[in-house]
Amino acid sequence: MAMNTNRSRPKPKPLEEVPHKIYYSISEASEFTGVEPHVLRYWETKFSKLNPKRVGGNQRKYTRNDLELLYEIVHLLYYEGYTLDGAERKLKAGLQTIKAERDAQKETAKEPAPEILFTKEEEPAEPVAAEPTNSNSLRSIKEELKTILRLLD
Repeated sequence: MAMNTNRSRPKPKPLEEVPHKIYYSISEASEFTGVEPHVLRYWETKFSKLNPKRVGGNQRKYTRNDLELLYEIVHLLYYEGYTLDGAERKLKAGLQTIKAERDAQKETAKEPAPEILFTKEEEPAEPVAAEPTNSNSLRSIKEELKTILRLLD
């Protein structure tokens, strides 16, 4: 039997573009997150924090917080590669903790690598050989490093 190779990552609508309402239906949650309704119902059994309110006729009604949680689940499962159990463990830490970690990672990624700037007099003439073969080579490298440190002070 052939496996379904049709699966692809959901393409959620940006959360900022989701209208602010008190409750969202499962079809709206599905539309915004890009995940089929049957998957959202299944996730309720796997994620303890996902518990939409039930109203007349046992219809699910999702709050804005539920949507944020769904967006995080989509991100963890489809974009970071977590398993259902791994995502559940990560979510137990709380959404704020996860968002703070992600923001910290983004900030770290934004910081440019430190550059070594040389003035015209300090610019090295040629690269240093990377193959020290004896103790004299090591001593000369040590002296060069000391010279560089003095120039940096």
